[in-house]
Amino acid sequence: MKANVAARRRQRDLALALAAFMVALICWQVEGLYWLMLPFRLFVTMIHELGHGLAAELTGGDFLRFEVTRGGAGLAYTRGGMPFVVIQAGYLGAALFGAGLLVLTHRVQQPGRVAVGLGIFLGILSLGYAGLRPADLSALQLALVGAVGLLAVYLILTRETDRGRLAGAGLAALAGMMFARFAGDGSLLTLLVGLGSALALVALGLRARRDVVLLVLSFLAFLTGLQAISDAWVLLRIVTMPGTLLPLNDASAMAEQVGGPAAGWALLWMIADAAIMGAAVLYTFRR
Repeated sequence: MKANVAARRRQRDLALALAAFMVALICWQVEGLYWLMLPFRLFVTMIHELGHGLAAELTGGDFLRFEVTRGGAGLAYTRGGMPFVVIQAGYLGAALFGAGLLVLTHRVQQPGRVAVGLGIFLGILSLGYAGLRPADLSALQLALVGAVGLLAVYLILTRETDRGRLAGAGLAALAGMMFARFAGDGSLLTLLVGLGSALALVALGLRARRDVVLLVLSFLAFLTGLQAISDAWVLLRIVTMPGTLLPLNDASAMAEQVGGPAAGWALLWMIADAAIMGAAVLYTFRR
């Protein structure tokens, strides 16, 4: 009996993964879905820039901050570290993130824990590296943020109705936006993308059914991997254009720091991204 239940669960998980892949593939290809997919595009950009920053930290450098722009581009500010690793960690890091998320989601019994853990991790990184400088707050700004925050906590803890607690949550969000506006050294959008993604993942892991969590995390994994491959392809096209319109990019930086043609690095990353995601799919679903 237990074997039959486990077999049915595996079949259902595989069907959900296939559905997530098909949705991700359609969303990735259809240009008319641009505005619908923009939050996910910003999410992938954040993962890309965090890859640069974490690589700098892991190789002895410093991760100063990162930015995500409205159009879906991004920038990571780092100092030191190993350029060979740091520069490549954007495109390869996004593919590794997608592959790792796919494997974890389908290899644990409770994927909700993966969503919560990932949300907390991204929240910590966003607070640490989105350009917040709390020391720059004036006394008046600190008092305003504190007053709104305390009122939010009071409503959340004392109200007995969902409406009252929802009002408290709204005030908490307002306090967070005020804090980000007053203390933000970088883009407010960067913090919104980071904390918004973190809160959404935590809520997903705590409140959603297992099948929903599995579907959403699989979708994020496939979409991040596909977008990493697509971004590397776009980069290859850019660096092979005569008189390129975007001379400052990871491939050009790699060619300058390490050597070799920029197009060669872009092609290598595109192939590596596809291989990483392919290996993750085989490892996860080979049964």
